[in-house]
Amino acid sequence: MDSVMKRNKLLERDEFDRFLGALQLLEVACGLMLSSQHEKSRMAIILLHSLAERLMFSEVIEKFDSDVSLSRVSVPNYTAQFRKKVLRYFDEKVDFCRNTAELISDADATIFKILNFYRNAAYHRDSHNPNVISSIARISFHATLRLFERTAGNSSVSIWGLSEEQSSSLTPFCQVENFIDYEKAAKEAAQKLGEKVAAFPSDIRSSFVADIKGRLAKLERMKTETLYCKTASDLDEIFKKSAFELKGIEDDLSLELKQLNYRITGQVSGAVPSWDEYQAAEQKYIEKMKAAYDSFIPEVTAATLDLISDKVQLLEGSATLEAALSLYLQLDQSLVEVEVLAFHAERRIDLAVQLQLDIERGK
Repeated sequence: MDSVMKRNKLLERDEFDRFLGALQLLEVACGLMLSSQHEKSRMAIILLHSLAERLMFSEVIEKFDSDVSLSRVSVPNYTAQFRKKVLRYFDEKVDFCRNTAELISDADATIFKILNFYRNAAYHRDSHNPNVISSIARISFHATLRLFERTAGNSSVSIWGLSEEQSSSLTPFCQVENFIDYEKAAKEAAQKLGEKVAAFPSDIRSSFVADIKGRLAKLERMKTETLYCKTASDLDEIFKKSAFELKGIEDDLSLELKQLNYRITGQVSGAVPSWDEYQAAEQKYIEKMKAAYDSFIPEVTAATLDLISDKVQLLEGSATLEAALSLYLQLDQSLVEVEVLAFHAERRIDLAVQLQLDIERGK
């Protein structure tokens, strides 16, 4: 059976439980955002990302299941590879729900991609930017509310026979007794929750601009103070070295030399290599590394910083919020690429300086 069908087990929870669970998550995220603490906005972003992905997953897999079933008698609309990609990646679900399912607007699609970008930084690297994380949490909250409203009422299902406990659990969000119209309840709950949090903070555009400008200023200071770059060429070389190291090319090219080292230390079987054999392998490694480095073309250069600086003016003058969101996402992603290389280079230089100081001290 197709893997898509197997993953349908994730949706085996009762429909009412999924509906109530989504509302409870939105309520928790709302409470977190109303705090002035950046760390709580970070937690809200992680919760909202999880809920948005679940809501999109439900819609996506329903369409895929239907397509797989109909493939017995007609040509399927989606290949197995496409289904796998959409189910695996958040941004692919966003594109599918925008372009195919038509559940989210272009603006909300951009917001969800910003949410995904920041959630990954917060969840996987335990980092977040206090300058904008509150604004991003708030706009993500309202985008998720809109997605919840569209998906919860999509089938216009009505259920009779709610227990008293079920009815009372929904009281904070919407009015029901022993009957629930999911479409109506979703709209009422979304409106009620949405009123607690400003949809678009008045300073969101200026916070985006301040965020980019502040990070650019920090990188400018790093260029001279910790990276010791006097010219654009110096910075290009720094970025190239960092990108080359982070690419992991050295790991592949040094495999033969490492095997000899393992034989020397007895970690793998084999005779200890002769001095000539080891020198030949080392020279071969050096030549391959030089050739690989000389031919390596980094994606980030000093010109990347100039390009980001130029586009900040476009961000300041963007005519609509949708344009500002889209441009901020582009600038933020590009700037993160620069920051990763710069911080890696800074750590490498610090280690080299410390090693030199230890040598001079006779350690």
